[in-house]
Parts: sequence; structure tokens; C-alpha cells
Amino acid sequence: MSNTILPPITQNEIDQAKGDTWDYLFLFLDKYDEIISSSSKDEDEVLDEFTDEQHILMEFNALYGQVTNGGFIQLIQNGYGSYIFDNPFAEGIKAWGATATAEIVDLAKVIYDTHRDDLERERTLEEFSKMYKAYPEFAPLEDKFYEIIDQELEVIKEFISNNIHLFATLS
Repeated sequence: MSNTILPPITQNEIDQAKGDTWDYLFLFLDKYDEIISSSSKDEDEVLDEFTDEQHILMEFNALYGQVTNGGFIQLIQNGYGSYIFDNPFAEGIKAWGATATAEIVDLAKVIYDTHRDDLERERTLEEFSKMYKAYPEFAPLEDKFYEIIDQELEVIKEFISNNIHLFATLS
């Protein structure tokens, strides 16, 4: 782990953020964004220095942001399909205890893999809107995501709290 980027986080920052789950998660995510944006290295080189756990947290943030704003179709159309489905994200988040999220992602991956070329094809806004009718099989997965996400967020927060050393250096 000598080439690993672990940003410093103070106990005071943790204490201030721990009352709100998203404040807590963004305590870490914002530091990762700062590292990426301030580095003179190529973004991919910087990302190679992050831990698997840091990647899973960043992937979860993308998943949550995209699915809650436009579902799996938006996630895929915005270029996050391979980021979520071609990486061991579901396996990683399951290891954290967020098994319901992992299950939903695994089911969405089957749809994604089956229709990947069409789902990733660049579209006009009108064509994009029609995708929701063309791929109704994502809707029940999105509904389930909304049902489980609050509880899963707490599981993720707890995992990070119990394993801070994988996400940051306590300073």
C-alpha cells in the first residue's frame, strides 16, 4: 500500500459529519475529488493509487446519483455502465454488507450485458426518453433500490466507520 492515496481526515471532521450519512460519505468523497483535481498526474494514474474500497465508495456514489435521478438507463447513457457493471463493484459492496444493493446491481448487469450495444448507443433526448418504455425491466429494480437504499446507506456508513484506515488516514 505504499503507492496508496489515503487523504488525512481529522476526528473533528468525522464527529461533525457523522450525524448525517451523506455528510459522512462526502467527507471522504470530497477529499478524493480534491486529490484527483489537484494532481498533476493523469486522472487514471491517480485513480490507480486509490484502494479498492475507495473505488467502491466512488462507484456507489455514481450509482446512487444516477439511479435516483434517472434510473439505470440514465446511468448507462451517462457512461457509467462499464464503470459499475464491468468492475467488481457488486462483489465489493456485498462484502461491506450491502447485499440488497449488490443483488440489484447483479440483476441490472444481466440486462445491461444482454442489451449493452443498444443501451450504450448515443441518442437524442427524444430517443433517450423512449428507452424507458423499451427497457421496462429496469423499473422494478429501481423501485427496489428506493425501498432498500436508506438501510443500505447505514450499512455502508458503518463499514467505512469500522474500516477508516482503508479510506483515509486519521490525523
